[in-house]
Amino acid sequence: MKEEKNSSNKIQDLMRKRWVLPSVYLAAAAGLLSTVLFLQSGEDTERELEISEGPEQTEEPTAPVNVANESFHLPVENETDFDRVGIFYDAQAEVEEQEQAIVYFNNMYVENKGVDFASKNGEAFPVMASMSGIVTKAMKDSLLGFVVEVDHGDGVVTHYSSLSALDVKEGKEVSQGDVIGEAGSNSYNQEAGIHVHFEVRHDGVAVNPTDAMEKSVEDIAAFAPQGEKKEKEKENEKEENEKPDENEKPDENEKPEENKPSNDEELEGETE
Repeated sequence: MKEEKNSSNKIQDLMRKRWVLPSVYLAAAAGLLSTVLFLQSGEDTERELEISEGPEQTEEPTAPVNVANESFHLPVENETDFDRVGIFYDAQAEVEEQEQAIVYFNNMYVENKGVDFASKNGEAFPVMASMSGIVTKAMKDSLLGFVVEVDHGDGVVTHYSSLSALDVKEGKEVSQGDVIGEAGSNSYNQEAGIHVHFEVRHDGVAVNPTDAMEKSVEDIAAFAPQGEKKEKEKENEKEENEKPDENEKPDENEKPEENKPSNDEELEGETE
């Protein structure tokens, strides 16, 4: 009894101190807060697992569509309704034709890397994909207007510029004949008026679009010039093939040539 009474008195003395009750409250609050945070972290973990285990997101297609049975067409619906207001600069062409393939811009003469079409009535017109493929560029350029590029595979890309509006976005799959934009004018070639500038490129090198018409991607890849990257790869491959094999042993039966006196030395010996 005496021990219980002493213990009770100690507790009463302890409770009379001012700092005891706040300490108890703080300890209780800390424990409650820890419990809440623990439960909340568990819920966040479950949410993260639900997100990671959700349906797989498919990436945008990067490989061009199948164009095996297609051949290149002009980017306009009916060629007879259009004039060619710009032609491709051909280094092998006559001087007069080369002069017609020059664009004068900013006090410079620039070779035209494609062809330019304008409607005979001078109005805007829809521009169509020359062949099926994947849109790799759809943007506005300060000089060229809106620009679209379509990848057809095997290093072959078509380029469309001087557009006033776009109907496609990057990563979109287009079919041959789909409208990709509307022809307009640009600051680069103002003399052409409302037109579309059309190029065909292989490995980054411009190909005469006239030569590409009614041909397949494989045909263009076969006759088109190689780009600088491809040419360098071929040169490096040729150099590697021409290097002697370090592991190859010399023929034991082959005797080294003896040092023979040159013709000059022979003549000196005869005069002596």
